[in-house]
Amino acid sequence: MKKLARTAVRMGWTFPWMSCEDEFAQDFGVSFSPEQIAGGEVEYNYRKATIRMSDLPGFSAFLREGEAVYHTYSAYARGLDMMNVAYQMLDLTALGRQEGDSNPMGWLRRRGEYEAE
Repeated sequence: MKKLARTAVRMGWTFPWMSCEDEFAQDFGVSFSPEQIAGGEVEYNYRKATIRMSDLPGFSAFLREGEAVYHTYSAYARGLDMMNVAYQMLDLTALGRQEGDSNPMGWLRRRGEYEAE
């Protein structure tokens, strides 16, 4: 949460932020320990996968009724494409996303990360 708080200050974000840091991201299968990665296969997107990164994309939705919280939806990997307008635009261009097999998200830079290059 400290890293997110520093980024929020640097970017000038004034709205409240929450983080799925630690157990939540692990429980929902989008964050992996070094031991899991070294082990070869993990469960991601409802199937066994070989990964090289500690965090992979995922989206979960919940419904709260009183004190009860229900997990209503999850999407991973290509199931998230509709939420990223940049993907939709790149898919219309002649060269597309130009993704590599080894790191499909390698082209992505978040706002504020370009200054480091």
